[in-house]
Amino acid sequence: MRAWFENLSLRERLIVSVGGAFAAILVAWAYLWNPLVTGSSELAGTVADKRLLLIDLQRAAALGEGASVTRPARESSESLVVLVANTADSVGLSDSFSQTRPDGADSINVSFRDAPFDILVAWLVLLDTTYGVAVESATFNGTNESGIVSGQLFLTRY
Repeated sequence: MRAWFENLSLRERLIVSVGGAFAAILVAWAYLWNPLVTGSSELAGTVADKRLLLIDLQRAAALGEGASVTRPARESSESLVVLVANTADSVGLSDSFSQTRPDGADSINVSFRDAPFDILVAWLVLLDTTYGVAVESATFNGTNESGIVSGQLFLTRY
């Protein structure tokens, strides 16, 4: 290999040397530097997500410690549709609701878009503890904005 290199003209040696150096830099960047930088930023994002999850779990645990398994504080004679609409309006969620459909006397389907998750959960806790309305099933879909969700709820009065 060395003999082949020495048999090249000066111009050819320069081209081969510069090309080899460029190739070595490109390989080092592609297989060493870029994976380290990409992996580091992915891990930083994962750590941030896990911290937010920990905060949410701590909040939920704090809510769970103060809660007791009792009947609601006050029963409401309002229909479930009216109750859901009034309580959602009082916490500022009524603009997020895209559709509410009653499903019998004591059940309702609620579809919502772009609702703040924290307010939505606080509203569901209010419905459960104050009015005896439980979440039978829930579907949440994340949006591009942090803390904002869309989805559907099936609520039942117990």
